[in-house]
Amino acid sequence: MQSKRNKSAQVSFNAAIASSILSAALLSAAPLAQASSSTERCADVVKGGKNDCAIKALGTSCQGSAPEDNTRGAWIKVPAGTCGNIVAICAGDADAPSGTDEKRLAKSCKRIAEQQDASVVGGRLVDKHGESI
Repeated sequence: MQSKRNKSAQVSFNAAIASSILSAALLSAAPLAQASSSTERCADVVKGGKNDCAIKALGTSCQGSAPEDNTRGAWIKVPAGTCGNIVAICAGDADAPSGTDEKRLAKSCKRIAEQQDASVVGGRLVDKHGESI
């Protein structure tokens, strides 16, 4: 009888270890999945009225409150790694980084203002208040 209990306890212990290992593996893979679909806040290149949220410098906290194109601090979310070159990418003058979510990029490009100054190729990374990070 004692031997059956020991065997049963060993099986339960082994199952618990296997479960722990599986859980750890799944949890460590989660950031990789998030990284491929992550975004960054990109400011100063947004069409008027198309910003995502806050413009601290203007004291607004509402989506769509940018009064004009390229309002300083007005931001939108763009695919991670594209902000610094987003204007050029949307104009077709530069390639998006490998692995960029094309659907998300297309959505972002619809909200990028046409630039009068050809030297502007990208935006500025900002926090949720439109402040540089």
